[in-house]
Amino acid sequence: MRLFLFLATALSLVAAPEPPPERRCTLRLAWWANPTERVELAIVQGKEIVPVVALEMNLDLSKEYRGPAQLVLVRKKGDVQKVEAFDPDKLYAQGASPPPKPDAKAKPEPVKKEKADDWAPFATVALPDSPDVGVVLLMAPDGTCAGRSFDYEAGRFPYGSIRVVNLSAATLAGEIDAKGFRLAPGSSDLLPVIFRERVTSHIKLAALLPNNGLEPILGTKIAGRPNRRSLVFVLQTGVSTDGRPLFESRSIESVEPVAPVVVPPPNGKPAVK
Repeated sequence: MRLFLFLATALSLVAAPEPPPERRCTLRLAWWANPTERVELAIVQGKEIVPVVALEMNLDLSKEYRGPAQLVLVRKKGDVQKVEAFDPDKLYAQGASPPPKPDAKAKPEPVKKEKADDWAPFATVALPDSPDVGVVLLMAPDGTCAGRSFDYEAGRFPYGSIRVVNLSAATLAGEIDAKGFRLAPGSSDLLPVIFRERVTSHIKLAALLPNNGLEPILGTKIAGRPNRRSLVFVLQTGVSTDGRPLFESRSIESVEPVAPVVVPPPNGKPAVK
């Protein structure tokens, strides 16, 4: 009887499905272009809905994430509100009253627990196995959203380097300082140059066409610096009147944080707090 129970338990353990992979990372969200309507975003972590903010082509804002490798994004339900274009004249209009000063004695507002019924599915994004992950969000004309994730960890995306993210369905070919490279559709990779000092480099990038032709995307000089790293995104935005694909490239640049300098006390002893 004991042998039967042991075998039954062992078989059940072997047959049990593996738990879904989990990610534990710093998560950064960015819009390819800000939506024309107001979109309040949140991520699903277990049973909680955690609001997040995404900026346009900026990955400075981050959120600690621990959850499934398939990130679930939701958006707040409600009436669609158009976003007004930025008007500096309104911001600096003469006679505008200054904002009220915050009350130093005011108590912080309690954390609001979001209700699942107030949110609707928006996008799902597969996250790479990395401690630092970036996600670019692209809105379609019909209001749907697609996301593309990539490794943002400094060890695999070091300062002084350039990473190209191919968001198109075309193979990209290019060269930087006469060193050639290729990128398959939907892939990303570091360019074959690491800047150890400040120098000027030349970069060319084109899409390979089905007829073995090339569609130029960019050709420019760049200022390479050892304390900066650049993400270059390439997206096909449409087709020209003569049937040639149209591409757009956008970039995000980040600067290596400077470690604070700790000045030792004059007497050589640590200060008493």
